[in-house]
Amino acid sequence: MLKTTENVNDVWDGVRAQLKDEMSSVAFDTWIKPVVPVELNEVKIKLRVPGGLQKGSLGKSMIMSKYRSLIESSLKNVTGRTVDLDVCFEETGAGATGDPITFEGMLNSKYTFENFVVGNNNNLAHAASLAVAESPGHKYNPLFIYGGSGLGKTHLLHAIGNYYLTNNPGKKVLYTTSEKFTYELINAIREKTNQEFRNRHRTVDLLLLDDVQFLASRVTAQEEFFHTFNALYESGKQIVLTSDRLPSETPHLEDRLKTRFQMGLLADLQPPEFETRVAILKSKVENEYFTFDEEIMEYVANNVTSNVRDLEGALKRILAYAGIERTNTISMELAQKALKEIISTLPQRNITTAVIIDEVEKYYHLPKGSLITKKRSNDIAYPRHIAMYISRVILDASYSKIGEDFRRDHSTVMNAVKKMKKLVTENPELQASIDELVTNIKRD
Repeated sequence: MLKTTENVNDVWDGVRAQLKDEMSSVAFDTWIKPVVPVELNEVKIKLRVPGGLQKGSLGKSMIMSKYRSLIESSLKNVTGRTVDLDVCFEETGAGATGDPITFEGMLNSKYTFENFVVGNNNNLAHAASLAVAESPGHKYNPLFIYGGSGLGKTHLLHAIGNYYLTNNPGKKVLYTTSEKFTYELINAIREKTNQEFRNRHRTVDLLLLDDVQFLASRVTAQEEFFHTFNALYESGKQIVLTSDRLPSETPHLEDRLKTRFQMGLLADLQPPEFETRVAILKSKVENEYFTFDEEIMEYVANNVTSNVRDLEGALKRILAYAGIERTNTISMELAQKALKEIISTLPQRNITTAVIIDEVEKYYHLPKGSLITKKRSNDIAYPRHIAMYISRVILDASYSKIGEDFRRDHSTVMNAVKKMKKLVTENPELQASIDELVTNIKRD
């Protein structure tokens, strides 16, 4: 139990820290992050939900229904006593009438193109996003950005919005999530404000929709967004969508939406390669009052390979340990101590030939399934031989079994492995690439 405090901001900071671990990042950012603590007494805390985009009334409804028990439980943990909720919302002039630009906190000013680290894993998505921000409605409409969690999809969405508003003041930009879109639609249906809802979403110059995969299985929300998409597209307005997967691989997403999402450009984000991970770490410590050696950067980059968010988390942990030890010089010993628990608990994959093939295709930026095709061009054959070699080393599988998985006979696999063994001893760069691939394969 944490120490009781009567400072409302301290209490709410403690509650938010707990809620962030209990809720999905989308739900937390949508419903909890914008909430402002107003006052606190022995029995009650007053919270204010910002107005605009009907966020106020809907946010109050969500907090008092879906998240009330969770918030009150966290309040008790932080204060040591039972505290009731009192939630209000403010109706501001332009925000109450639905002007997206005036919605406080809609775009995160920290997410810009300038602080987005570009590498081979994300250069297409970055270039396409910048092109859209510079000339919306003319190139890549819609732009569909997809990739795993923590790879920078939301960063690019906000960067597009921030860039566009900076260069086009007075234009209407709406950033939202599919979860928020759905809840606002439900609220509009309940309160019979459907037309206001449609006007708000269909009269913008730039629509940025995050996590579109959550629309799947929601029939009414898909129907509404289908018409919203058509209205914006036919008016020449720009639409940018993000998802954790391709439209064609999203179950329960209607075919007509899949078709529309694939009309423009599909741009993927992959986990950052080693050089990009080091560059990301360097960019994150530029304004910190700490000294990091190159060796320590490489240690972190070698051990945290999944995504940008985990890299940032590892860096924050190291800085926290430095703060505890009251030093601004980060030693290797301190970094290893800070990350020991994280590294030891990183999930290990159930490694199969399919996993190895997938990681090698990602590493060499090949379309999925390339390595098991009949193509023999060097840009395919060379990575295929590497994948066969790694399969033999990691899995210790028979040549026949590997051959089945690659749709080749055992003699082809045997020759490929023999060739790669020789090349590895002669080429240190190839060995480094294989070491990095093995690291990626062994860790989720």
